[in-house]
Amino acid sequence: MHSWLAFLLGVLVVASVVILFAASYGVAYYGLGTQALVAIAVVLLVIAGIVAWLLYEAVKAQFVRVKTGKEALIGAFGTATTDLSPKGEVRVNGEFWEAKAKDASISNGQKILVVGMEGMFLVVKLAEDKA
Repeated sequence: MHSWLAFLLGVLVVASVVILFAASYGVAYYGLGTQALVAIAVVLLVIAGIVAWLLYEAVKAQFVRVKTGKEALIGAFGTATTDLSPKGEVRVNGEFWEAKAKDASISNGQKILVVGMEGMFLVVKLAEDKA
């Protein structure tokens, strides 16, 4: 997909540059005037800009972090909805999870950080305030 977008982008840019040079030297294609050739070249450059944007978005999408499953939960912040001593319930990414406190007990309402998973239990620790 990316290679086809890059190829199309190259063809559009080369075609528009060739047409612009032809228009600047007074060469007429198919009896078209200079103004018509410039207009065609500008339209091709606009289309090339759109294709370049699509190519940029396609390549950028390859580097987006996974947003589901275990990978999305580990490293996420949340809030304790019950006291964790050591087990309780937390809310992470809008979902309620059973959790186990890693180091010390955590009180209801405190900010937590997910550091791992054990089955369907999240392993959490108290999040450090970055003030």
